[in-house]
Amino acid sequence: MAEQFLKIRNANKSFTKEGNSLPVLNDISLDMYTGEFLAILGPSGCGKSTLLNILAGQNSLDDGSISYPDKPTKNLNDRNRIAVVWQEESLIPWKTAYGNIEFSLIATQIPDKCREEVSIKWLHAVGLKGFEDYYPSQLSQGMRKRVALAAALSTHPHLLLMDEPFGALDVYSKLQIEKEVVRLWEQLDTTIILVTHDVQEAIALSDRIVILTQRPAKIKSIRENPLPRPRNLDALYGNIDFHNLVRELWVELTQQD
Repeated sequence: MAEQFLKIRNANKSFTKEGNSLPVLNDISLDMYTGEFLAILGPSGCGKSTLLNILAGQNSLDDGSISYPDKPTKNLNDRNRIAVVWQEESLIPWKTAYGNIEFSLIATQIPDKCREEVSIKWLHAVGLKGFEDYYPSQLSQGMRKRVALAAALSTHPHLLLMDEPFGALDVYSKLQIEKEVVRLWEQLDTTIILVTHDVQEAIALSDRIVILTQRPAKIKSIRENPLPRPRNLDALYGNIDFHNLVRELWVELTQQD
């Protein structure tokens, strides 16, 4: 059995605006395991991104605990190397593709002598050989997402958080970068948490799928993904078992209490 990586217990979060409280997370408890690919699926606005922001250290819980591996903390960054691929554009516009990856390495205090080799290695790993000196404005949206992915993985994070990172891409570009994610993740020992409202994406990429209710989010169910690894995503999208699972989870997602 895989080693427990992260434990969330009785997590609650609300926001206050003009004196009114808006509950967002309601008593979330969840275990994650080393090297696991976990997808969090839920309706738009249910609190998925709020949970991810808390895990990224951008926000804190009102009540409850997060522990890794056994000491409660409100911020995981003091225990792990965490990387995030955000939904929004996150590249530095005045830095090249190479410069954006190098900046991630500087931020995580990778030695100078290693940065050039690592930056080039990861640009090539995501299929961007020859684009080292291109600026974000000179790259397509899909290529920019590849740079963001390379920047995140170049630091060899213990935990990679992805907040609907491919939602704005066209279908073809989205499939290509999903294949890169699976290929690179299978070579690493990184735990990945993907927040998405795309049922097909959740099933294609993950080992387990957590389905949240409408806000305030509770865990409605946790599903083991029965599809075997390694996965050929091109073949998977034509697989009847895949589409049956998509149909089951879609019904569960849309039938909210």
